[in-house]
Amino acid sequence: MKGLLLTNYYLVYRSIFAYVGLALLIAGVLLFFAGPMISGVAAMLIILLMTLPSLEVIKIESKSGYDKYVLTLPVSRSNIVRSHYIFYLSVVIIGAFLSYIVIYTYDLIFETQINGIINIISSGIFVVLLAGALIYPFLYIFGADKSDAFVLGGGFVGLFVYYGIKFLVEDLIDKLPLSIDSSLLVPILFIVLGITVFTLSYLIAVIIYRKKEF
Repeated sequence: MKGLLLTNYYLVYRSIFAYVGLALLIAGVLLFFAGPMISGVAAMLIILLMTLPSLEVIKIESKSGYDKYVLTLPVSRSNIVRSHYIFYLSVVIIGAFLSYIVIYTYDLIFETQINGIINIISSGIFVVLLAGALIYPFLYIFGADKSDAFVLGGGFVGLFVYYGIKFLVEDLIDKLPLSIDSSLLVPILFIVLGITVFTLSYLIAVIIYRKKEF
């Protein structure tokens, strides 16, 4: 597993650093010119851009023929799929920490007092986890040639589902006499839901990959 994860990293590590710089640049420009009102977009954009290189792994493996070569190694197909999912999740976590640092630093420097930083980060985590949960099974079924369309579609679906669930959850919280602070409950709910969907996607992807013929 360690070898598979390292291979995934070395396949796209240049892209990861490039996207880190791009994410910081775009987020900085947005925050500087638009202010705290755009902080949610900036945070989500950082996490989203950070995940793009990890989705390129399957495309690079396909073009180089590594996806066929790795099957000759003493690793199971489930481990191959797990390495893709763990690598994606790792990049999501790094992106979340990076977006938190950016928003928090901006808040300190300009004294904007941005509210709900955790809520902003959790929404970004949920969207990209849901997008990844949708993208990977389709990549295993249809191949890496259509990866750009799947990435774009997964992102839009993730945003649509997020805002739909957010509306329902906030409406439910307003109606129920809960003693728990909703500012903490909602972020936890979205993170747990995102991880649950991502885990279910992994189980489905393993079944698909085991039956896949190269």
